[in-house]
Order: sequence, then structure tokens, then C-alpha cells
Amino acid sequence: MTTRAPTVDSARRRLRGETGVTSTEIAIVMPVMLIAVMLVFQVALFWHAKQAADTAAEEAVDAAQVATATDAEGYAGADTILSQAGNLRDVQVSVTRDLASGVVTATVTGRAPSIIPFGSWSVSAQAQGSIERFIPADER
Repeated sequence: MTTRAPTVDSARRRLRGETGVTSTEIAIVMPVMLIAVMLVFQVALFWHAKQAADTAAEEAVDAAQVATATDAEGYAGADTILSQAGNLRDVQVSVTRDLASGVVTATVTGRAPSIIPFGSWSVSAQAQGSIERFIPADER
């Protein structure tokens, strides 16, 4: 029994039914790959925005909890951090000094930048601390 090497014509006939398969595979796989890569960057942007909001809220509390401070100093503290972070959009800051309970509360909300066309990436952070007070030495 002798075996013959396949001819070029028989190889062409066998592959003729697979014309364009590679293009179809790329058309299906590439969008999925692009979205996966973009999702990694989107999560990083969200994480950075969340860290900026947390830091701004903590800085607002630190600035507003001094005994002689005001709410405006808390807003200024948050604004200092947010102006340096630069990746939060539609930021809203709320600072409340409740003298009756002796507590300062700061809330920072905003949106992280979005590179993926669907979904909203809202960020919120809250910090709380007690208002410092002076206690004379004879009362300690």
C-alpha cells in the first residue's frame, strides 16, 4: 500500500469552508478583551476616587474639630484635598458641628470618572470625630 502526499488542490478544497473564520473570531473576541482591559482601569479610577473622598472627609473633620473652628474650616480642609486629587466629579461636601453632642461629621459624595460607557460610579465617604475642648488643670 502506498500513500500519496496531499496535493495542493485537495488542501485548498478542505480549507475553502473555513474562509473568514479568523476575522469572525477577532470580531467576537476583541470587544470582550477591550472591555476587560477598560474594566481594570475603571476599577483603578473608582478606587482612587474613593480614597480621595475618604481622605477629604477625614481632613474636613480634622480641621473642624478644633475647639475654635467653624464649619467653613472643615469645608476648606476638604477642598484642599479635593483640589489635589482631581478625579472626583460633581462633588458635594457637608460638614456639621453639633455643639450639643460635641461631634463633627463630614460627608463627601461625588462621581468617579467613567471610561466604560455604561453605569455610574458614585463615591461616598463619611468621617466623624469629637470636638476638642479645653479642660482647665484644676478640673482634670
